[in-house]
Amino acid sequence: MRRRGLFTRGPELEADVRPTLLGVVTLMFLLLFFLLTTSSGQRLGVLDLRLGSPSDLAPLPHAGLVKDVLVTLRDHDLTLVYTVQSTDISTSSTSVEQRTRSLPAQSESIQGERPDFAGLLAALSEVHAIDPSQERARFEPDDVATAETVIAVMDVIHGPIDAPLFPKIALSGSTG
Repeated sequence: MRRRGLFTRGPELEADVRPTLLGVVTLMFLLLFFLLTTSSGQRLGVLDLRLGSPSDLAPLPHAGLVKDVLVTLRDHDLTLVYTVQSTDISTSSTSVEQRTRSLPAQSESIQGERPDFAGLLAALSEVHAIDPSQERARFEPDDVATAETVIAVMDVIHGPIDAPLFPKIALSGSTG
C-alpha cells in the first residue's frame, strides 16, 4: 500500500531577502533623521538625579514656640531678636510676637569695649527655656568684627558643651 502525502512537494524557491533588508535600512535612516532633528548635544548629556537624604533637604519651619532666633553684632553691641508663637485657647487664634533684647557693649579699661557675653548667655538661656526643642540660631556680625569676637559670640550662642542652647548656628553677612 502506498501512501500519498497531503501536499505535494515541489521545487522550493528561496525567498528574496532584498525587500526586507531595504526596509530595515530605510527604517534606520528614518530613525537617525528623527533622532538628529529632535535632540541636541545638550539634551544627550547625563544628569545624576537622586533624592537627597533628610539632612540635605531644606529645614522645615520649626514647629515649636520659638520660630526664629537672630543675634546681631554692631560696634560691640549685641541684639537678640526672636519670634515667639502664642496661642489663645479661648479664641483658637495664633499670634506671632517678635521680641528684642539689646545688650550694649561693656567698657573695659584695658581692652576698650567688648560685647556683653554674660548678658547674651542669660538672654539665650531664657529663650531656650521657652522652647528647648529649638536648635537653630542665626548670627550676623558687622563688617568690622574680628574673628576672635565672632568665634566668642558663636561659642556663647552654642552654649555649654554638656547642655547646648543652640547647636546649629547659621553665620550670615551684615545687612548694613
